[in-house]
Amino acid sequence: MQRVNVLIVDDNEVQRKVIEFNLDREGYDAAGAGTIREALLSMKERLPALVITDVMLPDGNGIDLLEQLLRTNPGLPVIVITAFGTIRMAVEAIKKGAYDYLTKPFEKEELSLVVRQALQGRELPQDINRYGIIGTSPAITEILGMIQRIADADAPVLITGESGTGKEVVAQAIHAAGSRRGRPFVAINCAAIPHDLLEAELFGYAKGAFTGALKDKEGKFALADKGTLFLDEIGSMDSALQPKLLRVLETGRVERLGDVTARQIETRIIAATNADLRSLVQKGAFREDLYYRLQVIPINIPPLRERTEDIPLLARHFAAAYAPRGQMVISDEAMDRIVRHPWYGNVRELQNFIRRIAVVKGSGTLSLQDAVSNLPEPLVTRDLPDSPAGESMDDAEKRMIVTALNKSGNTISRAARMLKIPRHKLIYRMQKYGLKPPPGKRG
Repeated sequence: MQRVNVLIVDDNEVQRKVIEFNLDREGYDAAGAGTIREALLSMKERLPALVITDVMLPDGNGIDLLEQLLRTNPGLPVIVITAFGTIRMAVEAIKKGAYDYLTKPFEKEELSLVVRQALQGRELPQDINRYGIIGTSPAITEILGMIQRIADADAPVLITGESGTGKEVVAQAIHAAGSRRGRPFVAINCAAIPHDLLEAELFGYAKGAFTGALKDKEGKFALADKGTLFLDEIGSMDSALQPKLLRVLETGRVERLGDVTARQIETRIIAATNADLRSLVQKGAFREDLYYRLQVIPINIPPLRERTEDIPLLARHFAAAYAPRGQMVISDEAMDRIVRHPWYGNVRELQNFIRRIAVVKGSGTLSLQDAVSNLPEPLVTRDLPDSPAGESMDDAEKRMIVTALNKSGNTISRAARMLKIPRHKLIYRMQKYGLKPPPGKRG
């Protein structure tokens, strides 16, 4: 079996030799360097599968090295070694892409465990792309090819797809595949922030701009300068804010609230939505010019039920990730049942399903009974009309609930039977969408 190359960067020769010795005994091929310059020269001679670096180095620090490594080798796991007094720098390194950090002094068993975990992420099967996108279906293969082609473009990208399909994962992959990968990736969910606060979050504000603005604050556009800003659920953006976003896309200039000068930025915009923006444009709820500005490069992620060949790969991946020590096997009968499930919540729903079983069951075999007992119940009924084209999953679910309540005379128990879900689940979903039956009609 080929030995895995590991590079240790530490100017303390004794400590470096101890780490090299322990890793050699573990079966790794360890090499050392005392400076950033030596480390980079070593990387040219042989590319390691893992780098372990001290924070404090004679010609810089471990974070400088980390940024250089990830710029040229995205996905390379880097472990940072830190003394107690420099933990703040280690946390900063994690934010910049380090896999993990070790605090001096550490035991060889601790080192061995972290190295093994880091390399498990590196030794992914061929069906898992280095950006974390899992699948071999034609749709996923096409998306991966698109990511490579557009990674270095500055044009806006619009990612569409149902909730839970992995739109943010694709956005992160686009960022990681291009020349901006060493720069910030900043994400904001436009639906999760009240409309009156979203503008301040995006553009920032100057001290005194409004009551409570006690100091200057940078907005997400500025924080993502030279990098990527991911605008999730763009379809929910308030119409009053849309022209301001359009102006940024047209001019590349951002003006903080309460400020008199605009700032030039070089931020790539990737937007995502589970709504039909064309329909929103036709209804006057979304600006047509902004729509065309955003969808210069469109990417659609099909729902999981339309690429069932990816389900076994995803299920096994989640089982390995969540089961204790990764020791959970999915039986053939269980896998067949999992593949036949519609997964209206897509990858996120499948992930939560496997995670729930792993937490309760632990390691062992995921049986057919385990699958049947834990499969989520989809909101499907013969008596309800088909969804309009382009309707989001949330809108469709809300519409189906309203229809069932109307047909049942606003009786919850009857509506639940019509939807083929337990009464308590219907009540939860009604609360989620702010639906209340008339007084005295709870059933």
